[in-house]
Amino acid sequence: MRAKIRCLFTALLFPLLGHSLEMQPWFGDVYEFHFLGAYSYSRFNKVQNGFPQLTSPFQANVAYLGLDFSPSPEWSIDTDLQFADTTQQSFNFRTAAIQARYLWLDDIIGDRVSLATGANIRLTATRSLKDVSCPSYGNVDFEVNFSIGREYDASDYWRFRVWGFGAVGHANRGSPWVRAVAALETNYDDTHKLAFYAYGTNAYGRHTRVDINHFHGYAKIREKSIDLCFRYGYRIGVWGTVRFEYQRRVLAKSYPQNVNTFVFGYLLPFSF
Repeated sequence: MRAKIRCLFTALLFPLLGHSLEMQPWFGDVYEFHFLGAYSYSRFNKVQNGFPQLTSPFQANVAYLGLDFSPSPEWSIDTDLQFADTTQQSFNFRTAAIQARYLWLDDIIGDRVSLATGANIRLTATRSLKDVSCPSYGNVDFEVNFSIGREYDASDYWRFRVWGFGAVGHANRGSPWVRAVAALETNYDDTHKLAFYAYGTNAYGRHTRVDINHFHGYAKIREKSIDLCFRYGYRIGVWGTVRFEYQRRVLAKSYPQNVNTFVFGYLLPFSF
């Protein structure tokens, strides 16, 4: 049977790293952990519909720590912990989250597609919620999600795969939001991995203007965004995978505009 290779997709993002829980519809090997450490640097000059407008570039440095574990072929549990140092705030805890997902269909064992559903909860510090670069909506964010995808083989490992992700969420206040990802990945010799993806958000808050000096999260903001992203990963044998990622915001409504984000990450699988 073909080996089951899993590549974590935490991004962003800001925005993928900003919501850096697992999204792909493929789980890791049973009883195997995956540790992810990542650093991202983001920079932008304007918040669309923001006031008073920025007078100098806004910079954000974010450190991410994540752990993923599959107790069975059908279940996956993953966590996310973030620390940030930005123009708005000095280095401190930003947010933490936990997610549980269930795999209903698995194309690796013969199903036509892989299909997973899940739910997560995220806690964000009040101090970080006042930072316009933090994508959280409230102090407590809830989401339910699904992902679907298919792998295409060329040898013992997958060569191409396409997948999509969708989620709907609500915070402890404000209005709901939806977000989605569409991705194409390639894998050469199970060593070099390339990924191209688009990430979008759409929130349904009442307000279209962003008060930068009195900001309290996006729960009540009618924000929209689309990011286009490229990622390259290199596998270093049993020592895991290193990767570089670039993200560019191409659409922003009531949100930071023309954001450039650079990400460096390291993924290490291990078991006891």
